Amino acid sequence: MTEIQGVEGVCVGGCVRKLNRMVTAIYDGALAGAGLKTSQFSVLVSVANRKRARPAELTELLQMDESTLSRNVDRMCARGWLRLVRDADRRSHLIEVTEKGQVLIRKSLPAWQKAQAEVSKRLGTGTVAELRSALRKLSA
Repeated sequence: MTEIQGVEGVCVGGCVRKLNRMVTAIYDGALAGAGLKTSQFSVLVSVANRKRARPAELTELLQMDESTLSRNVDRMCARGWLRLVRDADRRSHLIEVTEKGQVLIRKSLPAWQKAQAEVSKRLGTGTVAELRSALRKLSA
């Protein structure tokens, strides 16, 4: 039993997951008024920034598994925020943001900015910079 007593407080994975839940709660709270979750906002913005995106590109970019992305995209298509278009080779599809999705992004941006400012204020700019650095290191 003694071996595991120290795990809870020092496990990097557990700490990062807890941090993720806490940060996500702040963003989800801010975006709730627009009917969006943080994960959906991330997908919308990522697709909008690329005009059209392949699912494999998004899974890599967002570090999201295929089934989670697919579920999010299906829900967002059903709400009219995204649409699937056939790729030129006709074997795959691309994802693009609809006009309704573009309007939602613009409407949600102030709420996202508020959440961004809140998290940045609570963590401090040094910690935010360290988080970005840690992400770059793990991505390398």
